[in-house]
Amino acid sequence: MSAIVGIDLGTTNSEVAVIRDGRPQVIAVDGESIMPSCVSVDANGGIIVGRPAKNQMVAAPESTVLSIKRKMGQNTQVTIASRTYTPEEISAMILAKLKTAAEAYLGQAVTEAVITVPAYFDDAQRKATQNAGTLAGLEVRRIINEPTAAALAYDADQTKDQTVLVYDLGGGTFDASLVVAQDGIVEVKASHGDTHLGGDDFDQLLMAHVDQCFFEAHGIRLMEDLKARNRLWIAVEKAKRALSDVPFARIREEYMIGDLHLDMEIARSEYEEMIRPLLRKTIDCVHRCFKDAAILPGAVDKVILVGGASRTPLVTELLSQVLPVAPRHEIDPDLIVAMGASIQAGVIKGLKTSSILVDITPYTFGTSAVGIFNGMLQNDIFVPLIHRGTALPTKKGEVFLTMHDGQPAVDVRIYQGEAPLAEDNIFIGNFLVEGLKDAPAGNEIVLTLALDLNGVLEVTAIEKRTGLSKTVSMQTGDDGASFDLDRARENLGDVLGLNHGESSRLEQAGEEKHQIIVIAKDLRKRADALLEEIDATDADELRALLSESQKVIADGDLSKLARLNESLSDMLFYLED
Repeated sequence: MSAIVGIDLGTTNSEVAVIRDGRPQVIAVDGESIMPSCVSVDANGGIIVGRPAKNQMVAAPESTVLSIKRKMGQNTQVTIASRTYTPEEISAMILAKLKTAAEAYLGQAVTEAVITVPAYFDDAQRKATQNAGTLAGLEVRRIINEPTAAALAYDADQTKDQTVLVYDLGGGTFDASLVVAQDGIVEVKASHGDTHLGGDDFDQLLMAHVDQCFFEAHGIRLMEDLKARNRLWIAVEKAKRALSDVPFARIREEYMIGDLHLDMEIARSEYEEMIRPLLRKTIDCVHRCFKDAAILPGAVDKVILVGGASRTPLVTELLSQVLPVAPRHEIDPDLIVAMGASIQAGVIKGLKTSSILVDITPYTFGTSAVGIFNGMLQNDIFVPLIHRGTALPTKKGEVFLTMHDGQPAVDVRIYQGEAPLAEDNIFIGNFLVEGLKDAPAGNEIVLTLALDLNGVLEVTAIEKRTGLSKTVSMQTGDDGASFDLDRARENLGDVLGLNHGESSRLEQAGEEKHQIIVIAKDLRKRADALLEEIDATDADELRALLSESQKVIADGDLSKLARLNESLSDMLFYLED
């Protein structure tokens, strides 16, 4: 029996999924679950789609098309390699690539699909989407709304009546929808959105900021050079994603213009202030949604986050100010719509499906810090880093400050719970760190908590001033109380850290050492993707660099790792071109 696939045809990225053994399975394209919605040309002038096309942005910016979804339903054309195409034709190329990947995965022809669209798409846009599917060789069995698909992904059987707010912040569009599931029927009651508000706009703000900084340093505008602009976009997009999990990110590109390098740091707080006005617009759409549906916010049973841009911590913060329930993010926001579409496809095919099960943490983990509670200064305010309901594995970081000049030692204390005061939560463990650098109060330190599928919590403290750090593992289950303090002290030695009993949170700070490791991992992913495509000599050289990089990470030699990162970055720059 042939399968019907579910497709999320997105502005920035697209995905395809299918029901396997009763559950949605996202199908990898070019080794990745997320495929860029990008079309370009290769060196021979042939059309390429997805990741290879996005990699061509620097080499062939004038022949690379992005965000075609914003043009669906319009009487317009785009040009690639001197040929013009309609938005439907470009979208058909994207759909055809997804179709081919699904056929390779399933081992059979794929001729039918359920494709999602934003709830606010009009008839022309929906018809254009259907035409794109037909051009790609697909019978579009159904066009369904993205918020409906997201709701299906969480509760496929719909056994309970419930009201769901779907907050969909993608690469190029925003949509807030109130979805009511009643008597087995999922219906969008109201929807408001903006067809030109999304992660792409956040990128533009970051690019403008970096461009201004570069201009002030070198007197050159990166945005005025097309190739430099595209390289800048790739760099800031990577930093934007990193800022969802860490308090700051490094934006680094070598030989950006001539012999000039781009190397700067962006704090999450700085970035969030840039995008706050745009996110306020999304909250206005949420309020209008409630008004149109004649539903009060207190009636919402569930809030679902959709779209990669919804990972921004400020989104959760703003939504929590106006809604009675915390947003759900157990399912990858980038994949949830495709999963829901595949569930609808399974229903059409007569398959038995169920909602998606994911491993989540049922507890919140954090540390203690100085703060205000009930109008009074307290030295044991609980600061959550990993919130309950977060999908596993996960890693979250926050920035803290030491309180005293020349502070010689600190005590890192980790807690589990929801109470505002640390002492009212479950104590997981702590470790004393001695040998702090003789520095004024305000020594910038980053605390990172990483929780794996087995409930093991890794706690890392990094001092920005020196880049020194140490990681300690703690059990978060029943054995957590038996944490061996003496062993922790022995393991730590004279590593730097912080005292959260005598610390305060920062709005801006750095994490240089952590970023060196993050960059190394990112370079490894990029290199692995190239190994099968390059010649043997280049592949051997690349493998040698990767092997050495892995060794110095294990040895903790960060200065050498930074030099290796530069060598890998230089090599990948030319190989990816």
